Amino acid sequence: MVIAPWKNNAKAAYTIIHDDVCEKECDGIFEYADTIAFNRGLKLGLGAIVKFCEEQGDPMWNHLKTFVSHGHEIVCHSYDHGSPIDLGWEPESWSVDTDVVMTKQLIEKNVPGARVTYFIFPFDAYNDRRLNEIKQNGYLGARAGKVMYENDRGIGIDFTSFDPFTSCYFDAYMSKAEQDEIDALPEQERYTVSIYNDDRDDIEIQHVDSAIQTGGWSIQELHSVDDSQPWGWGHISVKKYRNLLDYVRKKQDAGLVWMDTPTSIIKYIMTKNQCGTTVFKDNLVHFSSADSIDKNYATEITLLVTTSGNPPKISGIQNSTRSAATRIGTNRFIMNIEPAKGDVTLAIGE
Repeated sequence: MVIAPWKNNAKAAYTIIHDDVCEKECDGIFEYADTIAFNRGLKLGLGAIVKFCEEQGDPMWNHLKTFVSHGHEIVCHSYDHGSPIDLGWEPESWSVDTDVVMTKQLIEKNVPGARVTYFIFPFDAYNDRRLNEIKQNGYLGARAGKVMYENDRGIGIDFTSFDPFTSCYFDAYMSKAEQDEIDALPEQERYTVSIYNDDRDDIEIQHVDSAIQTGGWSIQELHSVDDSQPWGWGHISVKKYRNLLDYVRKKQDAGLVWMDTPTSIIKYIMTKNQCGTTVFKDNLVHFSSADSIDKNYATEITLLVTTSGNPPKISGIQNSTRSAATRIGTNRFIMNIEPAKGDVTLAIGE
């Protein structure tokens, strides 16, 4: 009996985070991304620039309320997208009280049900001081892998010493058309955004496939979903976005990938790492370090159960609550339980 690497025994995990929510160039996030994802039962991370949410008032806050009702996660993308550090071409413009603390408070005040626990830095720029500010002010993670690209694919693959503030590897999407425009600039102004091969014009699909191939967790940074000019930076077309989420849904239905919000996946990793050894004796499942699980990260994990016979069904009873297991093969079941809630009694044939 073991814990599955990912929820529902998926082979890999995948997250989309849309940056720059509330910026007018990114209206395609609520016009297209939300509906396309919701209609396919998929959840997104949505990074709000809070000053722009404030300026647009109730109409924009109502969009964020809809996001939350659809299961998406509102993540913080600072107050006004000022740079957290001096980049040379962009001076430092940062206040922990405004960009980290007040932003979280404003979102949670104006969007009932929102719990802001994940941070994405403007320009993907940060240092240890900025990470410590995030840690100390109620956040559970950040898109800030110290080495941005593990195995050169923006995929986290080793979670034995996972740190939710420094281990979230990612890749930023840019369309081939937009990258071609950048490549046509004078040499000193050129830059490459994605690590994937844009000659194929399917960076977004390559990113999902790399997660499945490695069994890891990939975070794909997107911006607006838009077909209109002028383009917002790093936009993806509506057709490509629909095709991407159709592809993800197909892979999820096949058990190959689990797509969810960043905090949901962080909690799975942290609970799995902290719950200790799974001990099974006399139909009782015990987690050796359940008492050591940080309650801020406690969540359900998926248990792989192999039975000695081939019972028609099994279930788990935890604190008088029964959870049915799902058959995945002969003598094999999966069951979602929360180790922090204590031992689980297996009911064979029930």
